[in-house]
Amino acid sequence: MALTIGELADIAHLRLRLHAGALGLDATVAWAQASDLDAPWQWTTGGELLMKNGCTLPAAADAQIRLLTGLAEHGIAGLVIGMDPQTPPLHSSAIAAADALPMPLLTAPYSVPFAAIGRAVADASKAEEGRRLALTERVYTTIRRSVARPPRPEAMRHLGRDLACRLAVVDAETGDPVLDGADPVPPDLRDAVIEEMRHRGGALPGVAHIDVGGERAQLVEVPDEEPTVLITYGFRAAPPDIVLLQHVATAAALLLAQQGIRREHQRRVGGELLAHLVDGRLDDAEGRSQLAERGLGAQGCVMLAADGGSSAGERYVHLSLDRRRIPNLLLHRSGLLYALVPASGDAAAVIQRRLGEDAVIGVSDPLGFPGRAAAAVREANWAVRDAANSPTRISHYADVMHFSVLRDADEAQLLVDRVLGALLRYDAEHGTDLMRTLDIFLRSGRSWQQTAATAGIHRQTVVYRIHRIEEITGRDLSATGHIAELWMALRARDLVAGRAVSS
Repeated sequence: MALTIGELADIAHLRLRLHAGALGLDATVAWAQASDLDAPWQWTTGGELLMKNGCTLPAAADAQIRLLTGLAEHGIAGLVIGMDPQTPPLHSSAIAAADALPMPLLTAPYSVPFAAIGRAVADASKAEEGRRLALTERVYTTIRRSVARPPRPEAMRHLGRDLACRLAVVDAETGDPVLDGADPVPPDLRDAVIEEMRHRGGALPGVAHIDVGGERAQLVEVPDEEPTVLITYGFRAAPPDIVLLQHVATAAALLLAQQGIRREHQRRVGGELLAHLVDGRLDDAEGRSQLAERGLGAQGCVMLAADGGSSAGERYVHLSLDRRRIPNLLLHRSGLLYALVPASGDAAAVIQRRLGEDAVIGVSDPLGFPGRAAAAVREANWAVRDAANSPTRISHYADVMHFSVLRDADEAQLLVDRVLGALLRYDAEHGTDLMRTLDIFLRSGRSWQQTAATAGIHRQTVVYRIHRIEEITGRDLSATGHIAELWMALRARDLVAGRAVSS
């Protein structure tokens, strides 16, 4: 049977001395925990006896009171201070605060190790330890069952019943449940979780404690590809200890991994559907039907093209979108990631966040009907090449105003032939790379030195090539009008190159 603080204080060989908080001597000690942290309750769940070295006890009266108040607010059963030569005196105001809370405040002689106190608590808690082991076994029974067959939505509800509390696994940014079929958490608790995670910058200690309308809740991190939190609330008995909570978090992570396997299968099937749409292998009726099954309507969809960023992050883009209930089809082709997603919402921002700050994203006009998928790919390709010039690194085809006169690839091809045709033929006949030099030169703000560094050639070679380009194209690269014409022709050539991607 677990000890009370009073029973622990009566164990002669421990030589504990009570200084304050006598009204709390009936508190039961679930565990003995040593900590020298300023906020030790971030690593406890309640019911612990905290043991603290005297040299780490705050010297100021107000700091001692804050420590005692924090311990009481987070359900710590009592505080033992190990006396050593550097222990500051206990202020009378702190002793008075401990009496008022009440927070049992004891001291242990320098010669008594904390291990002796911990052993006394453990020996008295053997029966409770058997219950804890039984609960842990139930957690891992849930894990074994989830491996053997698809996890059921009530798995966490069953664990919550065993732990005499309610459990929820939610997204750390939105507070929404992430396990299929799970019930949403109460709105006030959801808002409190979002605010707590925002306040902590998304990082959790062992346990974070929040108060919602006078009711306690605890947050524990769940290891997953997306920031995820396990919430315990609605306690019908003492809260689960931190070790047990970590076991539950592990079970939640495995349930998410099993769910992720199903999501990966859905992503692959969706990629095949998008490839069929882009390649024109589905008629409009069949295309609309299959899009509707995926929660996508052609009228309200756009095509995104993403370039750059983290290749590791790309593997989990579908999970990020699914977390936010954004229907999607994903396809990796010709070095770009394509996504068919609803035009409304924040799909582009979600994808960019997952890929990283180096990623650029182009957004097509609305799809309209399935047969326009190949054109939407070309539009996204055009927009993604402009995205590097956008402060947000996201560009919309409809907003690239300097290309608005070219509404399709056929018009773009006419411009390329007229402005760059002679240069393209010269490169093809002589095995030169003047087109690339021109593109680098204009992208580099007509800097000779930067162009040379980017192209890996001597500065004087750049000067020679630019003069040769002017001769072949009949354009003067010091004239604003000619520069604008060449720049537009180069970007139109990018659009035309998108045909190969969609074919």
